[in-house]
Amino acid sequence: MNTQKRAVIVLPVLFALLCVSVTPVVIAEDGFDNQNMDGAGDPSGYQQQGDANTTGQMSGPFGNQSGENNQNYSNQQGRNSTAGDNQQQYRYRYQRRYTIMDGAGNYTRLRSHCRDNATGEVFEIIFTIDTVPTLQLSYVPTLDAAAGQHHFLLIIEQLIEYNDVNRNGKYDHTDVILSSLLMSNTTFSDITYTNRTTPEGIPLTIIETHTLDHLFSIVIYLVSERTSFSNNTITQKEIKIDFVITDYPFTNQTSQLALITQVKTPFNFTTEQNTYDEKQGTATKESGLNISSANRCGFFTWANNAMVDNKTCPVQVTVLSNTEHTFNGNNQDTYTQTQVIFSYPRGENIVHDPKIGVIDVLAGILPSVLQFEYLSVVYLIACLVSAVVFYGIVYVRKNR
Repeated sequence: MNTQKRAVIVLPVLFALLCVSVTPVVIAEDGFDNQNMDGAGDPSGYQQQGDANTTGQMSGPFGNQSGENNQNYSNQQGRNSTAGDNQQQYRYRYQRRYTIMDGAGNYTRLRSHCRDNATGEVFEIIFTIDTVPTLQLSYVPTLDAAAGQHHFLLIIEQLIEYNDVNRNGKYDHTDVILSSLLMSNTTFSDITYTNRTTPEGIPLTIIETHTLDHLFSIVIYLVSERTSFSNNTITQKEIKIDFVITDYPFTNQTSQLALITQVKTPFNFTTEQNTYDEKQGTATKESGLNISSANRCGFFTWANNAMVDNKTCPVQVTVLSNTEHTFNGNNQDTYTQTQVIFSYPRGENIVHDPKIGVIDVLAGILPSVLQFEYLSVVYLIACLVSAVVFYGIVYVRKNR
């Protein structure tokens, strides 16, 4: 009878210890969702570097976003946002996924700290239209750091109309260019910011600019957590981009269009037909570049199909690389310049959606996860050993 009573007491204790052993893993996986980006409760704690600039407000699903005491990005190239430019500077933060966005009519900066890692490192994406539409992905040591390590640039260079001489469905340098839209010689509208909500109830920000005649548009989508939008899955580790071509003035009845972009990076890259997002189940039928350093991975990927006059059509992609060596005194910098050329079937309205983002932010969270999991294993082993010892003692005493 005493043995039964002891069992009734010990079993709940073992169950409680087992629950405690599992708890650290749950904290490691989900604990960062309800924290602010800088770990403090005040959402106004983030301060940018640069000259102060008083701006307006922005409202939407994130609440009223005050522009008071806001500041320009210190490393931003080109013109600043001023009252004379009729620009307003927007700044707000996503609370759940440690993402900050601020910008003006000529640039947007996104900083995302998607994991509560030990280093505090975040990734940053800057979109600017000052000279030529450019997206820059960088890693910065902390959320409040003024600058970080440049990882790669995506430059949108030109849109060309060409005759497909060899009829292989894509632009080759042997094909004849009939006309072109050189982005560096083109004026883009001020960047606009629109707040929406996805069918899943997730806040979505749409960032858009276009040529003054609306011939070519760039639309960027930003979310604070994984969600579905327009038959696509978007995550907080990336931005989705739409390239939109509308009513191109063709000079030939059989010509096609190609969009020439350039990726510039000091790191290695590999082409992929089965991307990271495909392996994670958040994308289908896409290809891209995996741009990696020793402990950082960025990517530029694109859908294998585009919507051409409301029909799904394949996109032919050409990747051409060369290496550039820059000598700075006794130091030598090496950059890989890679042309990524998207060749589209002829049409009046063409929509293609690439993405840029990161595969992981350093994996700084791993030590804490491993630590929690290690403690969980220790707790579990301790529980099992205690149970074996207890019932061994009970068994010996009973047989006496």
